[in-house]
Amino acid sequence: MSSQYQKDLIQQYKTTCNKLKKIQRVFFKQFAPNVSEVADEFALLAVNFNCFLPEYAALCYMGQGKCEKMIGNEPGEVDALLKAARAFRKANEKQIKINPENASADHLEGAFRCYTQALSRLPDDSVTKAAIIRELKEISPNVEITSNFSSPSHRIWDLEQSAEESIKIHDYVAAFEKLTEIYDDVTERRCEAMYPQVMQRVEVTRLLLLCLLQLPPSVRYDHKFIERYSAIGDGQQTGASVLSEELFFLLQSLVVSCQAKDIESLIAVRDELSHCKQLTGSQQRLLGELVGKYSK
Repeated sequence: MSSQYQKDLIQQYKTTCNKLKKIQRVFFKQFAPNVSEVADEFALLAVNFNCFLPEYAALCYMGQGKCEKMIGNEPGEVDALLKAARAFRKANEKQIKINPENASADHLEGAFRCYTQALSRLPDDSVTKAAIIRELKEISPNVEITSNFSSPSHRIWDLEQSAEESIKIHDYVAAFEKLTEIYDDVTERRCEAMYPQVMQRVEVTRLLLLCLLQLPPSVRYDHKFIERYSAIGDGQQTGASVLSEELFFLLQSLVVSCQAKDIESLIAVRDELSHCKQLTGSQQRLLGELVGKYSK
């Protein structure tokens, strides 16, 4: 991409911004540039900027959003603001990749503003609002914005994210309880077949958390849950059919090694599980902590 091309695009952006300013200033709108045409210009510029200057793409989408607002196209405004937020996030990722030590928070702040502005245009029970909140929480996990829209899938997602946050701060009891909520909800509705990947993640993470917590059978959990992993070779996968046979037996070996405090076996199982693509990054970290705990 030539530097001259970039300069030309930036000049086009400035020209289009001036058109928007003229629209905002002119009292008799018939003498102002056509708003829809200016919106289209911003949209086209954003596409051209997106590959190499995503921060300018974000600014263009914001300009498009202002135009859509002027003509009363609220869905168009929300869409433009969402694209702006994502472009700001892309700019942030690019900045971190180039200079991770001195990365500015400006782009994430821009994304945050665009997300919140888009949210302000939507009703509380909107599925779009719930989806935007999910995106927003990726860059600001503790933001206190909620939606009245509720569905089993959204509840599962919220609980999983909350459990991940608990794991990050080593509050394993809270994480276990949140994952158990998911397990109980899905099994009570008898819809395990609808959420096979979720149930697998929940099964594995709960097991790792219990091994870390070393809790005795109690009101905190159904002791049968860990019992089915406590005897290698019994072939009982009742309640754990969401797991592949290989993963199930590896987890059995893990539990038995923990119960026997057999460090060598535990490390051997850890090494095998570390190559298991079915485990998430968070689960791999828990596995590492588990080995560290029993190695002390």
